[in-house]
Amino acid sequence: MTRFDAPALIDACYAAALDPTLWPAALDGIARAVGGRGGLIVSHDPRRTPLTLHSESLGAINHDYGAGGWWRFDTRIARANALGLAAGSVVCDEMYFPAEDKRRDPFIQDFFGGHGLDNLAGCLDTDPIDGTGLSFSAPREAARGPFEGYELDRLRLLGPHATRAFKLTTILGEARRGVGDLGAALDRMRAGIVALDRSGCVRSVNAAAEALVAGYLVLRTGRAPEAAEPADRDRLGRFLAEYLPGPGVPRKTSILLRRKGGGRPLFVEALPLPGGGADCAWTGNWTGHGVNGLILLVRDLLAPSARAVEPLLEPLGLTAAEARVAALIGRGASPRAAAATLSVGESTVRTQLKAIYAKLGIHRQSELAVLVTRLDGV
Repeated sequence: MTRFDAPALIDACYAAALDPTLWPAALDGIARAVGGRGGLIVSHDPRRTPLTLHSESLGAINHDYGAGGWWRFDTRIARANALGLAAGSVVCDEMYFPAEDKRRDPFIQDFFGGHGLDNLAGCLDTDPIDGTGLSFSAPREAARGPFEGYELDRLRLLGPHATRAFKLTTILGEARRGVGDLGAALDRMRAGIVALDRSGCVRSVNAAAEALVAGYLVLRTGRAPEAAEPADRDRLGRFLAEYLPGPGVPRKTSILLRRKGGGRPLFVEALPLPGGGADCAWTGNWTGHGVNGLILLVRDLLAPSARAVEPLLEPLGLTAAEARVAALIGRGASPRAAAATLSVGESTVRTQLKAIYAKLGIHRQSELAVLVTRLDGV
């Protein structure tokens, strides 16, 4: 039996917010943890209901649901909307479907039953586009019967992270569609950015990267990046080879490079630029297959960050004041230091921190640090 690793599953959601190609695996991981065949995020707005974001294990079901038109008869969405449940609520069929209604329901009997499914558990949230509902859902094999209590408890923990991270994907998708070309995108980002083409050769480097990579990387336009420290050259080559020159299954998303002559390490994260695939109304054209290039995100993890992550924390449910506290604490500040920076009492910061943990579904500073670090890479 696979060990339940909640922090890893939560981190996978926020990694997918940055790189939407990771969403199918992230949804599948949560679905397995809660006893579902697969996972999907679906809008309750009829204009976007057919365009689900789903794990690969639900590919055939999703095709019938969207292209086959079954979404029009999804009585679960109608009933969930009628109940008017708050964001974060977890539901399963037993909570709002009498057994006799399920036996008479064509959607459940013909569509769900036709795919070997019966029960479904979901975590409700609000669509960031227009305020309508959306949900993370996990359909269950018919032979497995109702969801167990511990599985629903896991969904209460993981589901809100999936939907919150999806909101970030939506926000970033809108931003990506607003950027006309790669050069403009690089100019708008404060982190070091190195763009590689599909053969792994340097295409462009922004000013921040030029300053950060000195002593770590040798970058020449039209040639592959090379580690300045000879002991890291083979390791960097293997790291890049996992992504390029075509579709692959990378084992690592980041690497630490040593500085030639000594010094603190440089963090390099790989973000594939997918090619092909159908456009998605929510996430933009970032969910296709294959690789058209690679972005290397370069950061000095030990340097103080000037990036404002508060605008990305507020859509997760935090107030502006809470977002400021979360950004400071997530970057390593103590409550006392955060209070001094914000010119408020330490007790105020501690009270806000409790609210932050409750709203984000986390319990300690290390979990907040993971989230803020992910947002720093956006």
